[in-house]
Amino acid sequence: MLDQIDTAIFRRYLASLLDRGWKLTSVSIVHRVLNVFFRWLVRERLITSNPLDGIPAPKAPQLFPFTLDEAQVAALLKASGDRSTRQGVRDHAILLLFIDCGLRLNELISVKLTDVSLNQHSLKVHGKGSKDRIVFMGSKAAKALRRWIELRGFRPGYAETLFIDRKGESLKPRWVQQIITRIGKKSGLKIRLSPHKLRHVSATLAVKNGMDAFTLQRLMSGRTFRRQCAM
Repeated sequence: MLDQIDTAIFRRYLASLLDRGWKLTSVSIVHRVLNVFFRWLVRERLITSNPLDGIPAPKAPQLFPFTLDEAQVAALLKASGDRSTRQGVRDHAILLLFIDCGLRLNELISVKLTDVSLNQHSLKVHGKGSKDRIVFMGSKAAKALRRWIELRGFRPGYAETLFIDRKGESLKPRWVQQIITRIGKKSGLKIRLSPHKLRHVSATLAVKNGMDAFTLQRLMSGRTFRRQCAM
């Protein structure tokens, strides 16, 4: 019976404790106690391996080296583009997705139209190591994305990706970086902005909006769950 308990079961169990409102410190204590018990079972040769070996004790992530306050985020959004133009609508949607969903640069440019569910306010994201996950966005990001998709169109020859250039080709990483850099300069903030820094901003806003540290850790490592949106 004990040999049938695997790592996946304990991951779900520890996550369920947090979902029920347990504090991170309490979950850490449960992890420590169970780890000691299963190590003893291994020493006594009652089981062959400890199912908790692959699960680090939940802990608060380190403070991010970069973040922005809400006023600075508002300044970025205001500077994100002329929303009466196709390009401005696209750039505004890109910025919102970076901030709201904590996407990596390669994840954003690889999102396809078929990965988007506006009704569910969600995206299917293709992450590191071929790990797909579902992320959720707030109403502002969903509204911006809906507007972009309307203007984007579905002409023959267009790339399948969500975000494209004027020719209908997928955006390249350097182009997205240029978009974010331009928005940062236009906002008047004395910072050099990047998609990676926006990922830090997203994580910080998520914690401020009530996300616990263990759930945040699952988000940043690419696990699927419904997050409390920043926007």
